[in-house]
Amino acid sequence: MGALAGQRGFTLIEILVVLVIVGIMVGLATVRFLPDDQTTLTEEARRLAICLEQAHDQAVAAGEPIGFSLEQKGYRFWSLDARNEWVPRDGDDVLKPRALAEGVRVRGLSVNRQPVAADERLLFLPAGSTSPFVMDLALNVAEVRLRGDRFGRVRVEFAGDGG
Repeated sequence: MGALAGQRGFTLIEILVVLVIVGIMVGLATVRFLPDDQTTLTEEARRLAICLEQAHDQAVAAGEPIGFSLEQKGYRFWSLDARNEWVPRDGDDVLKPRALAEGVRVRGLSVNRQPVAADERLLFLPAGSTSPFVMDLALNVAEVRLRGDRFGRVRVEFAGDGG
């Protein structure tokens, strides 16, 4: 027992202090590596902009119109079938139905400065000319705007970008 009497262990206070410090460090690392609202919204807007530009390009290349519509928590692309009726584009890897990132909402979509109703589609025509549009996205207090021009290009704009 003589050997045990000389050994000293950690006190409960010392262990608790170390656990608190480790907890704070893990918490800070988690906050630092999680994307903030603006980053999440910007990534979602850029993904959507690429899909919209691709819809324009595919409409021109295929010589057939492609439609775009918003849904409750996402969006979908459409093609005309043999009966000239709109059908969803489900087999297309790029223009497949997609959900928006968690919490992202569309605050508005207008074409030629006119609001688009929920049952209407944004059209990409085979002639290559597209009606200019604006789509506003938000995630909590973060906001971003997609602006499409008549040539099928889509820009992501942030507050203060002007436009």
